[in-house]
Amino acid sequence: MESGEKVVRISVRNLVEFILKEGDIDNRITAGTAEKDAMLMGSRLHRKIQKSMGLGYQAEVSLKISVPCQGFTLRVEGRADGIIVDETSDGKLQQVTVDEIKGVLRNLEQIQKPVGVHLAQAKCYAYIYAEQNNLEEIGVQMTYCNLDTEEIRRFQEIYTQAELKKWFEDLVSEYEKWA
Repeated sequence: MESGEKVVRISVRNLVEFILKEGDIDNRITAGTAEKDAMLMGSRLHRKIQKSMGLGYQAEVSLKISVPCQGFTLRVEGRADGIIVDETSDGKLQQVTVDEIKGVLRNLEQIQKPVGVHLAQAKCYAYIYAEQNNLEEIGVQMTYCNLDTEEIRRFQEIYTQAELKKWFEDLVSEYEKWA
């Protein structure tokens, strides 16, 4: 980046919300005290799930990437809820998976696939992590947890670094028009 060039910073969450316009990716109640209670329940469940995931799980992993754009640099940053690193018995890397946890108030049986903006957020983290760690492929796991029952439902997908790169570049290209 040249000195004096403008840097536009945006969180992964705000980027996907802005471009994909499916509404707010926050599934919590929005009614004062109830909202605070839901936020506390969601945070508590996040930590509980993260602690239950074992030794290969890294919680709250900060990720950022700078993307050159026309006349500015876009700095996309955020925190993945978790990175799961699976190794073989001899210590060789087998699979890396980005885990994105979402606390919801609805019945998990009603969720047949990940919500688009939730998956997009996880795919951004997966792209950044794969790019920075020279991974040819990376997994994405969406972990939905009912805030009342603590029931969990997971969706998993494997992506190549190349397909995530194309997807991410298209996302940034759309944002660049507005920035």
